Amino acid sequence: MKVKTVKTVVVTTHDSLAPVKGGGALRTLAVIKEMQRRFNKVVVIAPLEVKVAEQSSVLYIPIPQPRKERSQILSALKFNLRLLIRLIFILGHTDLLFAHNTIASIGVPFLKIIYRRFTFVLDITDIHAEYLPIGKRNIIEIAVTPFLLWYEYIIIKSADRITVATQAMKQHLIFRGVAGDKIQVVYDSVDKQTISPDKEPEAAQGVIHLGAIDRQHNVEVLIKAVPLVIEKFPQVRFFIVGGGREKDNLVALAQRLGVGRHCFFTNSLACEVARVFLKKASIGVITRQDVLPNRIITTLKIFEYWASKTAVISSSLAGIREIAVEGENILWFRAGETRDLAEKIILLLGDQEKQNKLTAGGLLALDEFNIEKAAKKIVDFGLKV
Repeated sequence: MKVKTVKTVVVTTHDSLAPVKGGGALRTLAVIKEMQRRFNKVVVIAPLEVKVAEQSSVLYIPIPQPRKERSQILSALKFNLRLLIRLIFILGHTDLLFAHNTIASIGVPFLKIIYRRFTFVLDITDIHAEYLPIGKRNIIEIAVTPFLLWYEYIIIKSADRITVATQAMKQHLIFRGVAGDKIQVVYDSVDKQTISPDKEPEAAQGVIHLGAIDRQHNVEVLIKAVPLVIEKFPQVRFFIVGGGREKDNLVALAQRLGVGRHCFFTNSLACEVARVFLKKASIGVITRQDVLPNRIITTLKIFEYWASKTAVISSSLAGIREIAVEGENILWFRAGETRDLAEKIILLLGDQEKQNKLTAGGLLALDEFNIEKAAKKIVDFGLKV
């Protein structure tokens, strides 16, 4: 395969780039930086809640971020309508369109029919429609879910090049009819220099869940484990850092169980603010349900836990098993089982030597997951035609 000569690139994502919220934004920003290094002109169309510094080779076009609070489907459609209006004026002069996740590329299959000259590169860390059957839906959302599932795979198949987050995701896409030769696996990653490994003195009694708290994250199992943990370690505090549609339900659950004073909840935070809470905990948990969309991803939080020297307990999911090893850098618990999770937390709280082994193993594993190297792989693969 030859490398395509590219002059103008358009980058789009539904994640907020300023302030940075979520792993998708961090991954996209790393790609933008790599593209800026290589190409004459990069146009970024993405949510920007605050003004970013102007750069001669990068043009930022702000667009409102889709919201989930009412209807995530309607919000995604409104986002794509705004995106389409901006794209139709520049795609005629674009060589490459890079989109992070399909929410930012709903109209692209049609645009490819009109504008044949650009290459469509799609970076996928989640297959969003697969989450819909898990969450709460109104009658209309229930009715349209089969269509949305079908159409998301149409978007994916329309891409010229696809990067995915795990081997499990690649195999799933091949099973759904996507050509395997246009898919490359590029795992999520971090710049560990931006995450402090320092801990506050009270961190030995801290447990954290970092990131969004929607239905698929199943943070309820952690709240239910709190009463069992505090029987053994009454000074433990649990930090639920991040917003989501399940937050109010989790706060109410903590109050019903009588453990509200042991739980600290935040709203959705910018990444740099959320990561400060990693200093307050020695144990980080990943509580995702054992369902298809969770099995084929890794989640950024495991890399953030590793970088911050936070021992990891996670439900055993295929995508995470690709990068983590039981007893070396992670402890598994049986997905959805409160008592098993509580026992694993109690085990680590009472065994500093085991904690140290897991955190050392996490730092060692992290050497394979550098965000700049990941961005280079994504761009290199996207240019092959």
